[in-house]
Amino acid sequence: MTFDADTADATIAREAVTPRPPQPMVSPYHGTLEVRVRDELGTPIPARLTFLGMAGTKTPAFTSADVGLDQPGGVMAYNRAFIVDEATLAVPPGRYEVWASHGIEYEAVPKIIDIATGRTTVLGVVLAHTVATPGWISGDFHVHAERSFDSHVAMTHRALQFAADGVDLLVSTDHNVIADYTPVIAKLGLGAELATLRGDELTTADWGHFGAFPLAGTPDLPDGGAPITAGRTPEQLFADLRAHDPDAVIDIHHPRLEDGHIGYFHLGKLDTARLVGTRPGFSFDFDAIEVLNGYQDPDRHSLDVVLADWFAFLRHGHRVTATGNSDTHHLTFNLGGFPRNYVALASATPGSVDGRALARAVKAGRAYFTTGPIVAVTVGDATLGDTITTHGEPLLLHVVVRAATWIAVDRVTIIVDGVVTSVWPAARGPIVRFDQTIPVPVAKDGFVVVRVDGDRAMAPVIGDAQHFRVYPLAITNPIWVHREAAR
Repeated sequence: MTFDADTADATIAREAVTPRPPQPMVSPYHGTLEVRVRDELGTPIPARLTFLGMAGTKTPAFTSADVGLDQPGGVMAYNRAFIVDEATLAVPPGRYEVWASHGIEYEAVPKIIDIATGRTTVLGVVLAHTVATPGWISGDFHVHAERSFDSHVAMTHRALQFAADGVDLLVSTDHNVIADYTPVIAKLGLGAELATLRGDELTTADWGHFGAFPLAGTPDLPDGGAPITAGRTPEQLFADLRAHDPDAVIDIHHPRLEDGHIGYFHLGKLDTARLVGTRPGFSFDFDAIEVLNGYQDPDRHSLDVVLADWFAFLRHGHRVTATGNSDTHHLTFNLGGFPRNYVALASATPGSVDGRALARAVKAGRAYFTTGPIVAVTVGDATLGDTITTHGEPLLLHVVVRAATWIAVDRVTIIVDGVVTSVWPAARGPIVRFDQTIPVPVAKDGFVVVRVDGDRAMAPVIGDAQHFRVYPLAITNPIWVHREAAR
């Protein structure tokens, strides 16, 4: 794709200079920022704006809590605004660097603006869609808002945040509540950008937390018909889920999280060497493991521990899918969609997802999770979740990694049966960072996983440079290998 960002920005800036009718001010001590965001084709798109103070101006705190400040066309919280496509925002006077973004498939654009008391500043931004993903749907399967006892984020604000950050699918997983975002998304007019599925985080006192989606539920009940968890073992809970929602994905959330004693693999006394849950009531009847949880994103030690668990399951023949989810509860730090899952769904579009088809694809391992890099892995016609047969010849693993220019990609790691077999440096190209066919020797039945890492934190667009650093990372689900005797 050829794209001249400077020309496009100048075009939309000229289009946006016509003043709008005066808008009511939130405070007489603020100025007004009128902002419009388009893609490179001129189509309005939702966006996130991240404000950083400069030249003596403090980085603003539009709110100091998770209760967002509604504005015409969006919501503001902390030092960010999430807008539908154009908005009128009340901003303290000063000079700011404003980063406009729309998730990991789009470029992120910094702009310098000056805000004066009682005056209106107009900002037009173009965000280029440089990493398209046809045939794939991005989704976050672990999301909290006001229906959870430990979140104060309004559902409208959570939906706005998801649309602004370019996530295609929001799965509600409030604690022991089945919440439905469908009317919220419709009211916001975001039905073409954001799909949703009803789910639940089954929250127990002494076994951990389990995600399940899609769930039918009972919308007329106060808890939406969420399963009863009190006094029940995972064996009982999973059996009931299979009986009432047989298509649902059961995903083990933060399985090694010891804080608060909510990690299933700790509480169930999982012996990974023998792959046995030694506590009575432990069940292996789940479909997925949350390998990366957004709260633990900066702590790669936690990732390594859960990766080792996942590889043990795969080596024992348990084809459980790796997921990466935000576990977002707030409007700062680990926001929804970081990480996110990409699921292969050829006929789906943002805003339209068949829940049962998505669940089947997740269970089949036709997915990977990422905080930034976009990954494609094939062996001939085979891809993630497929099984290929060899007779002793190396696999010809074709790996392509793309990323928007603001996302670092430094290396690609090939993992066979849970063991690193090779590490390859990535290129410094603008979008395609890696495109190679790698011979991978395979001596027995097993699996191949690809991991992609970047060493530069994604601040200020994702996280920040001091308190919560998020690094580019993607991990695929396996391509399975069946090794037959040589002919």
